[in-house]
Amino acid sequence: MDVIVTPVWPSRPPRGAGLLKRDGHIVRRALIVDGELLLAEAAWRGENVHLRGDERAIERLRFVLALDDDLTPFHRAYRSDPLIGRALKGNPKLRVTRTPDPFEALAWAVMYQLIDTQKAGNIAWEFTRRHGTPHPSGAYAAPGPEAFANQAALQQAGLGVQQARTLARVARDVVNHGFDRRRIEATPGIGPWTLGQMDWFGFGRYDIPLEGDVGIRNSYARMIGARTGSVTEAEFKAVLDRYAPWQGMAALYITATGWRSGARYESGHALRRQ
Repeated sequence: MDVIVTPVWPSRPPRGAGLLKRDGHIVRRALIVDGELLLAEAAWRGENVHLRGDERAIERLRFVLALDDDLTPFHRAYRSDPLIGRALKGNPKLRVTRTPDPFEALAWAVMYQLIDTQKAGNIAWEFTRRHGTPHPSGAYAAPGPEAFANQAALQQAGLGVQQARTLARVARDVVNHGFDRRRIEATPGIGPWTLGQMDWFGFGRYDIPLEGDVGIRNSYARMIGARTGSVTEAEFKAVLDRYAPWQGMAALYITATGWRSGARYESGHALRRQ
């Protein structure tokens, strides 16, 4: 089916992020829905976004691209903000790029725990290449919980023992008991940062605690001319709290601005193809 969407707040094609493939003004995402491999496409034409694919896949792609999020209140409130106001005016179409489901966001977050972004991205892509599902278009659907439940396979892809154990444990729990947040929160190795990434990229929440994210915090340090690593979690929390309930959007702009200043940070689902 074909669907034309006019986002309430203007949109643009995102950079390739995670398993989202971009070809000019067209992006594609492969995913598994009800056991079936599907592909959804989005093409930007003026202010409209043309979506094509199975109805279920289109619904997920709309979520991935945040097309139905009205960002007007955020931009109206902070377009003159001394920290991010200039960035909002210069890059008004910036949006988060999500995962199609919460478990995928959780899995990538565990992979990215306390590890170099480049290395983690390579590991994530290697695991996807081995255990994900390729679509004829060249896009890959992420491995399911059953694949992530295999600790040996995770370690063979390069993941450390502790992270592999945590990820395999939580994946087995999802396989056996379904996606139960209380059980996930009780899993050893799953902490506030990991849950925040899951909420941000997997559930589409913006009111999330991000002060523990070293990459974003260092981007903020660069924005204000401070030494990398000198901003404490408490100091950064006070900054982010000013933007509640839009901490996630503020973090996107802090990251984008700090990255241009030399910081290196990408989201926890920015898989790197080798």
